[in-house]
Amino acid sequence: MSATAEIGARLADGVARSPLATLLRGPVLRVAALALLCASLSACRAMLPRATTQPTVPSGNAALIQHISEQPYVTAEAAYRAIYVLWQGELFDGDFAALSEALLEGGMIDRSWSLAADQYLDRATVGYMVCRVCGVRSGLNWQLTGLGRYAWRELQYKQIAGPGSEMSLLGGGEFLGILARAEDYMRNVGKQAVERAELGAAP
Repeated sequence: MSATAEIGARLADGVARSPLATLLRGPVLRVAALALLCASLSACRAMLPRATTQPTVPSGNAALIQHISEQPYVTAEAAYRAIYVLWQGELFDGDFAALSEALLEGGMIDRSWSLAADQYLDRATVGYMVCRVCGVRSGLNWQLTGLGRYAWRELQYKQIAGPGSEMSLLGGGEFLGILARAEDYMRNVGKQAVERAELGAAP
């Protein structure tokens, strides 16, 4: 975690533990804590490392899955393209900037993100996108804040995601497993409205 994020977390914890917390219960305390947490997590996301070498992300579905499986960590472009398939049931025909805009308009990514195509993603970021696609609305903290850290925990609770910290980078194979279980979840809750391209079996 970056120094900025650590300071933000300590401030939020300090507010919650102080005597003023009893006077600030309700919307005021929630808004203050949320602002601090959002600033902290935005600082962390901006510092995510980039791939040292970035092969061109394939356009075909099978090739995309193969590409993701071979990467040590999933990059923003590969994840965005796979999330688009999970969301719309088809590949996106366009560059990364256009893809980001489409996902933003659909509410699949947050407006505060400014990720580069070759940036690795942490589990919190992926958790946010998967929860949005799957329509996961349960969990009080996720409903109140919309923060990726709580989205990841909701995915763990629903057994879509495995164990591990939401702040860690997400491996390619792990990401494919999440996508496969997310598809199963959507089928079970009746959210899947179109025939979707297969994203591979859960490992």
